[in-house]
Amino acid sequence: MSLNPMRPACDQRGCGGTCGCACGGIGAESIAVVEARYPGEWLAFIIPPGEDEYAPEQGVLVHHSPDDHTVWAAVHDVAAKHLVHVYFNGPLDAYLAWAEAA
Repeated sequence: MSLNPMRPACDQRGCGGTCGCACGGIGAESIAVVEARYPGEWLAFIIPPGEDEYAPEQGVLVHHSPDDHTVWAAVHDVAAKHLVHVYFNGPLDAYLAWAEAA
């Protein structure tokens, strides 16, 4: 059961791709491990049911890129069905430079 009634529940660990979104039913992995692979990039994760939505430890990587626009475009199709986190995985000064330029 989804905690958010606007997002139907989908357990990526077992849905087998039947949710109809870009996640493809793939399993969640450690967010810390993914962050180590893509430093200085924007990351978008689907947060599976049962994870703390404010401090998740597991997620399904939807997209990563140094360009935030490509990440947001990839999230567009999954955001209606899932809880999605998008954030910059880099130093604060790089994020603040991006924010000032935006």
